[in-house]
Amino acid sequence: MKVGKRLEGVRVQPQSLGPFLHFRRGRYTRNLVYRDSRLEVVVNCWAAGTSSPIHDHSQQECWFSIQAGTFQLEDYPLLAGGLEPGYALLGSPSLTEAVGAGHVDYRGPLDSIHRVTALQGPAVTLHVYAAPVERCLVFDVRRRRCSCRQLSYHSVFGRPVEARPGSELLSRL
Repeated sequence: MKVGKRLEGVRVQPQSLGPFLHFRRGRYTRNLVYRDSRLEVVVNCWAAGTSSPIHDHSQQECWFSIQAGTFQLEDYPLLAGGLEPGYALLGSPSLTEAVGAGHVDYRGPLDSIHRVTALQGPAVTLHVYAAPVERCLVFDVRRRRCSCRQLSYHSVFGRPVEARPGSELLSRL
């Protein structure tokens, strides 16, 4: 939890985030700032009204600090299944009031299923993962299913990543 305490109220100088600020209309982008075997730092850039899918963090700890914009956070309890691709029953979400710059959110192995929506944008979040997250489960509440999603980046160390034919460039996580 020391990471979360250190992130409370942290506002990174906007000019230092410049190389990592890559926005796309209608979606958000994941922009890699730093990564080693024990830590990953990602800047997410959100267009107003965009949402992440309902997802987990593959049993990793994650802290994110809102740098700009206003967000709605939805937490989902896992009622059955949902530990691997296939059947997953989620309970009704609990919603936060709108949160803005300086707010820090924590996700641990037992409370990781959530959705993030940018209410006002452009919006920016700074994510710190206790270890790199290469894939996660994405949940479909209506179908009571979850599937594995391979994660990727829109930019790495400030340089945009080229899309490969047939790949989904960072689009939704």
